[in-house]
Amino acid sequence: MMEYFGLTINGKHTSEFGLNLLTMTITQPAPRTNRIQIAGMSGSIDLSEVFGEVIYEDRTGLQFVFDVNCSNEEWPRIYSEIAMWIHGKKCQVIPDDDIKHYYICRLSIDGKKSNSVIGQITITGTAEPFKYDVTASNEDWIWDTFDFETDVIRELADITIDESNNKVVIVGGGMPSVPEFIVAESNELCVIYKERIYDLLVGTKRIPQIRIGSEDITLQFTGSGKLSIAYRGAWL
Repeated sequence: MMEYFGLTINGKHTSEFGLNLLTMTITQPAPRTNRIQIAGMSGSIDLSEVFGEVIYEDRTGLQFVFDVNCSNEEWPRIYSEIAMWIHGKKCQVIPDDDIKHYYICRLSIDGKKSNSVIGQITITGTAEPFKYDVTASNEDWIWDTFDFETDVIRELADITIDESNNKVVIVGGGMPSVPEFIVAESNELCVIYKERIYDLLVGTKRIPQIRIGSEDITLQFTGSGKLSIAYRGAWL
């Protein structure tokens, strides 16, 4: 029986359409640079990291070339089904060789590069700059794929905050991103970060000043309540 290699797109694997991935190109995002020239000065001044971190453009030039396991008679139907599935759509893409991360892409079928005679379909696209952890900090871990040497567990669901439990450490993961505070119960619940205090009312809240990057952060809480913290590592 043939073993298919491919992608999981929006929860469905490409093998379901008889596609076997031949080549895959996932580019790195270009850094957004900012250089200014000063009159009478050689070279330029690089302000690309003036705000403390590198900003990246989208990933462009993504390309996935598939062999299609079908007859000439089946080609029009399968080609149309694949187009209805992904063409022009925003998709979550998980490659088989990196099943712990996903990309957010806008995909299209490249009609000029797809060929019914040789049975190949080419899918192209653009993606957000970063790939993301499949499992967020408030979701159950998938132990079948967990690597005890390299993976990190962040168990941040249904946290009860009171006088005896008022500190939470979040393990960093890659590029800076803002977590979500999902508050189920709040009795004057507040979070303290870098000596600033933020109220946490019942509901979902993002606090732009609280960003998690490659370093761990510690959050101190006052009051009492129950909440989950949704954080997903982002990577190049």
